[in-house]
Amino acid sequence: MKTLIKVILQGICIACIIFVTLGVVFDLITGGSAFFEQWTFTRQAVGTIIVGIGFSLPSIVYASDKLPYALKVIIHMGIGCAIYLIVGLNVGWIPLAFGWKTCLFSIFIELLLAFLLWLGFSFHYKKLAKEMNKKIRQKEAGKM
Repeated sequence: MKTLIKVILQGICIACIIFVTLGVVFDLITGGSAFFEQWTFTRQAVGTIIVGIGFSLPSIVYASDKLPYALKVIIHMGIGCAIYLIVGLNVGWIPLAFGWKTCLFSIFIELLLAFLLWLGFSFHYKKLAKEMNKKIRQKEAGKM
């Protein structure tokens, strides 16, 4: 249960950091002219939390030894990206009013960002596993 809560909170934190960072970037690009009305900010903030959970919660699939790694990635990223698309369409991150090309570009950027984040975490955990294995081998060598 602790692990589950930790995973969910990490996902929410990462999503909120990305949300705030992108908000600042867009504010700088538009000269501070972003105007929120009709609860837009609240909808986007709640959407951010949902997307954070949507990407983090399925990551527990990596704890399974029964599934091939590629299937774990497909399950994890498939669920996360599907939730992003649903939320993004509902809160305005995917701008339907600007045509299909803009929508596809927005979806491409989301998929790219999701993949880069996944890649970063993947490298981090592989490095961590190598370090742990090295320490285990050193301890085993010291006992002999």
